[in-house]
Amino acid sequence: MSKLRRTLLRRSRVVVDRALNGFVNGLALVMDGAMTPVGDTPRETILEYGKLSVHRYLPPSELEDHHVEADHDQATTPGRFPVPILLVPPLMVRPYIYDLRPEHSLVRHFRQAGFDVYVVDFGAPTADDAQTRLDDYVLDYLPRAVEAVRRRQRRDDLTLVGYCMGGIFSLLYTAAWRDAHVRNLVSIAAPIDFAKMGLLTHVARLAHGQVQDIADRIGNVPGFVSSQALKMLAPVKRFTRYADLFIHLHDDERVNSFDAMSTWADDFVAYPQQAFKQFMSEVMVGNQLMQGLRFGERVADLGEVRCSLLAFAGREDTIATPASARAIVDATRPRDVAFHEVSGGHIGVVVGGRARREVWDPTVEWLRTRSV
Repeated sequence: MSKLRRTLLRRSRVVVDRALNGFVNGLALVMDGAMTPVGDTPRETILEYGKLSVHRYLPPSELEDHHVEADHDQATTPGRFPVPILLVPPLMVRPYIYDLRPEHSLVRHFRQAGFDVYVVDFGAPTADDAQTRLDDYVLDYLPRAVEAVRRRQRRDDLTLVGYCMGGIFSLLYTAAWRDAHVRNLVSIAAPIDFAKMGLLTHVARLAHGQVQDIADRIGNVPGFVSSQALKMLAPVKRFTRYADLFIHLHDDERVNSFDAMSTWADDFVAYPQQAFKQFMSEVMVGNQLMQGLRFGERVADLGEVRCSLLAFAGREDTIATPASARAIVDATRPRDVAFHEVSGGHIGVVVGGRARREVWDPTVEWLRTRSV
């Protein structure tokens, strides 16, 4: 058999294999729906308080069956860092955005680097939670979560890591409580100056009255409304995601990534009515993050945030625009600060294909010297 013929046969087999694998993956998506396990890193619950819960992710040494990742963890973890990480999610999303799938998990990435990792879960609000305000999260829920981590860890210092509104909550908690034991704060795609959010700022101001009236009528904002709003803010990306999926149906990694992201994006929870109205009027329209938000007798003045600060913004982010996120540098007074513009839109910046290299790895390296 000639060399040319062997080459053509080999390439033909590749094409056929890709076509068959693409057909199987496409059929599975249509018939079975979600195929990829999400949020499955083993964990223990250390606090339950109403809808609020705090979970600690178990290191391999505490698992009875950890053969899948034990060798990898032990090979890459020279020792445990004494300062733990507490992950804070946005309100309307499930916290497994930080633990999207086994092969692409920020939780596992931190844990394999040698950190103790905890996550806040604000739960799924019901009609009984309609009167919950931002005050409750800043003055009650987050202090309880932080205290639970401190008790479990048996030390006061900790690092807060927050994506989007989780980053805002981390800042508001640190500022309102003047918590000097927050050693480090990492903010990912968190808008700070809402006057610099482009089109979204203008839409919020124009529609503010109507949105408040709608919230008064419907109560809590349903999760599917927030989900659809997020998708509508990036209509081109929504289309290109499906085009990219179709082209790469043969690629199990691409299919699993699309599957996990779609599962998460369709799994938003309700936004408490009063917290939503307060966020719209005081934060989005009033831009009071820049002046200081009042919660009862406390004022969350970002100028009181003195901890080490690392912030990321996505270059293609149309929600937390780079200009809005960059305002964190001027609004706070950290001991040391670093701000990076990286690849990706509002979701891609935290879980996209380049997030590991451009956000996760730099965060680990930045925290290493600040967590001892």
